[in-house]
Amino acid sequence: MWANELADTFVEVLAAPWFTGAVSGTPVLNLWFRALGAKIGRGVWIETHWLPETDLVEVGDGATVNAGTVVQTHLFHDRVLALDEVVLRRGATLGPNSVILPAAAIGRHAVVGPVSLVMRGESLPDKTLWIGNPIGPWDQAG
Repeated sequence: MWANELADTFVEVLAAPWFTGAVSGTPVLNLWFRALGAKIGRGVWIETHWLPETDLVEVGDGATVNAGTVVQTHLFHDRVLALDEVVLRRGATLGPNSVILPAAAIGRHAVVGPVSLVMRGESLPDKTLWIGNPIGPWDQAG
């Protein structure tokens, strides 16, 4: 747990202000996350530095991780650190200022709207629209 906190502090105190902010939304940020162990596909747009435990993150080709989002790969349960993968499949979108929790997956070309929360263990089907906290179906017609 303490190694995790040390790495998180490094990102938030040094890397975010001095590096990741300057390269946000560029291929350079994708290269950096790959170097840290994340599985980042081709043509991915990432505009956030909040990918703790990068080795547990998979972002498919053409996916979008918008500004202010958190790809959360850890939670504490009864004071015990629990880690799990987070997957955004090909073409998936995580809207601005949204959060996805561990063991969750966003299907191919599925969209999570802004300021939304994907709960732990949820698996969103391909080509669907979601919004809210916690998320629910996004009815664009109404």
